Amino acid sequence: MKKYVYNEYDVNPVYHTYKQRKKRKLKKKVKIICILFILMIIVGYLLSPYSKIKTIQVRGNENISKEEIIEYISVDLSSYYFLVDKKNIQNEVKECPVIKQVSVQMDWVGHLIIEVEEASPIAYAQINDIYYEINDIGNIVEIDNIEGMKSLPFVSHFKDKDILKKFAEGFCQVPSLMQNEISDIILEPQKADPHKLKCLMKDNKKVYVRIEDLATKLNDEQFNYEAYKSASKDNCIFSIEGRNVYMSPCE
Repeated sequence: MKKYVYNEYDVNPVYHTYKQRKKRKLKKKVKIICILFILMIIVGYLLSPYSKIKTIQVRGNENISKEEIIEYISVDLSSYYFLVDKKNIQNEVKECPVIKQVSVQMDWVGHLIIEVEEASPIAYAQINDIYYEINDIGNIVEIDNIEGMKSLPFVSHFKDKDILKKFAEGFCQVPSLMQNEISDIILEPQKADPHKLKCLMKDNKKVYVRIEDLATKLNDEQFNYEAYKSASKDNCIFSIEGRNVYMSPCE
């Protein structure tokens, strides 16, 4: 039997080149079709409700409504859930003056969950005919009803919201034990000190302090009120001026 010997000249080089080009064109067409198919899937997904936020849930709120909190965030049910910046939403909700803590979660199908902790009132104030809640994160919030506030220190004689805000930022840093000793806080401006406060204590004593010194002076290290009362039982007026505490006898 005769053995066949391959010879490269037995193959038509033109036909071979044609087949190679045809294969390359086919591969290119397949790639284009695959890319177009993938793009169609992506576009279809983006246009479908599956890519959007499904629900926005707010938990932990008691005195502020879900709708009021949602007003602070920059996303809604038309937003793509996979593009949501949870840290940004957290910072946005913290802009609300009555929100103390925020945590934000997003599940894999697009349910946005905002968990909040509300700030607690520590005092209330009046400017003209408007009442304000002062909370434990140093914010002031206009309120309509003060019935639940009457056990808290009442802040009066303020004429300016900016000064009241400055007071709130300092007073929220005063230890709660000291806050609870105070019944009223009155702004008594003087020529040399327009920010001087008179604190009327529940035991009928008085403490004078500047707004700027609230955070640094009304604490156990600088002014331990209970210790001063015990050591100076005949004194009813305590004036904090710089590093010194001046005492005056009861009237």
